[in-house]
Amino acid sequence: MPIPDIHLYTASTMNGWKPVIFLEEAEVEYDLTYIDFGQKEQKSEWYVRLNPNGRIPTIVDRSNDDFVVFESGAILWYLAEKYQKFLPTGEKAKSQALQWLMFQMSGIGPMMGQAMYFQRIAA
Repeated sequence: MPIPDIHLYTASTMNGWKPVIFLEEAEVEYDLTYIDFGQKEQKSEWYVRLNPNGRIPTIVDRSNDDFVVFESGAILWYLAEKYQKFLPTGEKAKSQALQWLMFQMSGIGPMMGQAMYFQRIAA
């Protein structure tokens, strides 16, 4: 069996699930490495070489010179462009799709993260 082009490093968080959902819905083969937050693996030397922010998710595209993409929104856009999936055609429609992605990344996403923190960790 050939090695998949995409290697995903992620954990079971809202941002971590985004590329998983994309890859599954697009029926793209991928490898997965689970990042253990309990062991602070996202801050380990090897991982920070991939993603200097020390956060998840991160992908490595083996078919594109081991190109690394991090941040869930950037990963979604990269995968959508690479596989020509889930993106509308046309300048205006693509711009609208990008607007909604950025709204989720800067508006809804951070609020959900805060809600989860106060419900599960700080409670």
